[in-house]
Amino acid sequence: MSGFQPQKLRPRRARFNRPAITAAAGALLAFQATGAVAQGSSVFLPNNIRQFEFPFASPRASAMVGRVMYVSTNESQFGGEWEAEAGLGEMWPLLAVSRGRNPVTLHFGAEAYGRFSLGDAASALISNDWNANLILTADFRRLRLGLEAYHESSHLGDEYQERYPGSRVNWSREIVGLWSSYRAGLVTLHANASYAPISALDVPGGAVALAIDHLGKRGGVMGGSAQSVLALHVDAQAYTDWRVSWSGRAGVRLADPVGRRGFALLLSWYDGYSNQRQFFNRISRYVGVEVRFDL
Repeated sequence: MSGFQPQKLRPRRARFNRPAITAAAGALLAFQATGAVAQGSSVFLPNNIRQFEFPFASPRASAMVGRVMYVSTNESQFGGEWEAEAGLGEMWPLLAVSRGRNPVTLHFGAEAYGRFSLGDAASALISNDWNANLILTADFRRLRLGLEAYHESSHLGDEYQERYPGSRVNWSREIVGLWSSYRAGLVTLHANASYAPISALDVPGGAVALAIDHLGKRGGVMGGSAQSVLALHVDAQAYTDWRVSWSGRAGVRLADPVGRRGFALLLSWYDGYSNQRQFFNRISRYVGVEVRFDL
C-alpha cells in the first residue's frame, strides 16, 4: 500500500455569473425573435425559407420516394431480378441564423432507405441505409452555398443474411461536405465535395459529385401545375479509385402554386458502384419507375 491519502477538494468557485449568462442568452434570443417578427417570420422553424433539396437524380432523396426497377447487374447475390426501394428523406429549416438579402439558415434532416427483393417469395429486405444531417445554407440571388455534417450508417437485412450468411460491413461514418447550387432560369447546377474524417471501415473518405436539374415551364395539364423533369447526377468516391457512377431521371412533376409540394412520376436509371453501402465496392445497374412526393 502506498502512502497516498485522498484529499478533500474544495468546490471551485465559478468564475462567471450563471444567472447573468442565462439572462443575456434570453435577451439575445428575444432580440432575434423580435427582429424576425418584424419581418413576418420566426427564428425557430421558419416557414418562409426555401428548404434544402438534394439534386433530383441524386441517390440521396429529400422527398418520399418509391422505386421499382429491374436490376440487370446486381450488387447482391440475388442476381438479375426485379427489386423495390423505399426512401424517406426530408430537410426542415430549423433556425434562421440571419435574415436580409442573403439569409443564413440551419437545416436538420434525416434519410432512410430500404431495398427489397421482389423475386423472393418473402420480399426479403436486402439492406437499409440511414443518414442524419445538419446543413447550414447561405442564399444569394441565384446561388446557394451549403456546409453539411452528417452521420451515415448501413445495415444488412435479416432475411438476406439468413439466406446468404456472411460478414456484415460495419459501415458507419461521420462526413463533412460543401454544397453549391446555381439556378439559371429552368436549369439548376449542383456541385458537392465531401470527406469522411471518422469511419469504422478503413476506406478513403473523399467524394465529389456534379448534377444538373431541368424543370420545365408549367403547362396546361392539371390546372397548369405540370412540368417536365430531366436530371442527371454523376459522382465519384475515393474508395472506388474515383470511378464515375451515373444516375438519371426523366418524367413529369405536378406541384403546388409555389412549387414546394409536389408529386412526380419518373423513369430512373443507374450505372455505377452500389448506393447500398453494404455492397459499396460492387457494381450495380438498373432501370425502373419512380414515384416521388415532395412534402
